[in-house]
Amino acid sequence: MPNKMERFSQRARRVLSLAQEAAISFQHHQIRPEHLLLGLMREEGGAAGRALRNLGLDTRRVEEQVRRISTDDETRPDAQFDLSAGTKQVLELAVNEARRLQQNYIGTEHLLLGLLRPPEGVAVDILQELNIQPEQVRQQVAAVMQEQLPPATRSAAPGSSRPAISSNIEYFLLRTTSRSSGQISHLPVDLSPDVKAALEEALKEVGHSGSLLLDERHLLLGLLQNRDGALSRILLEAGIELDELILRLRRPGDN
Repeated sequence: MPNKMERFSQRARRVLSLAQEAAISFQHHQIRPEHLLLGLMREEGGAAGRALRNLGLDTRRVEEQVRRISTDDETRPDAQFDLSAGTKQVLELAVNEARRLQQNYIGTEHLLLGLLRPPEGVAVDILQELNIQPEQVRQQVAAVMQEQLPPATRSAAPGSSRPAISSNIEYFLLRTTSRSSGQISHLPVDLSPDVKAALEEALKEVGHSGSLLLDERHLLLGLLQNRDGALSRILLEAGIELDELILRLRRPGDN
């Protein structure tokens, strides 16, 4: 992806170099997703590295996990050195993450979010072995990204009586950036407790599905978690079985 690589930040390019060094040190013939994870950890100034360290990760523990999953047939020092198919997929997903966030660069945070997209990826397996779930990482990335925003664009201005919004909702707001300014577009009205709860549940559904795109299915699933809510009551009155509807909404192949 030569034209897309031009959009990679200096830190993101350094992550790729560090990932290559990691692969060489393990005598692997390809840069694999687990090497990218190590590169993100070793690029200490990046948003991804800060998010991972905030969760208590350290490079040594990740290295131990990479060494543990390595097998003899992966070590081919005489083979041509290149990117594995999984790493190419992660880079494409990182580009997609930057596009979804409406940002014109690919940073370490996008690389980390791309690593989390494949639900059964090696990097996700390593994190889970270290008792860290993908949703925790996503929330930490959102928190670090919000810290980098100018104070005026954060969810709660200093001295404001409005309570700070929860980390999941902050993550949602980070994804609703203004196309023209690149800043968070705050809602002009407050959210009711029921709507906030529905959004929290919707974002959990996003995490469970392995996606980072909040769509109408997730919103419906979030609303349906409240069996006493207006939507649930209307559907029940119409004779619709809620449990069956929830199952259908969770099947990605259904329309």
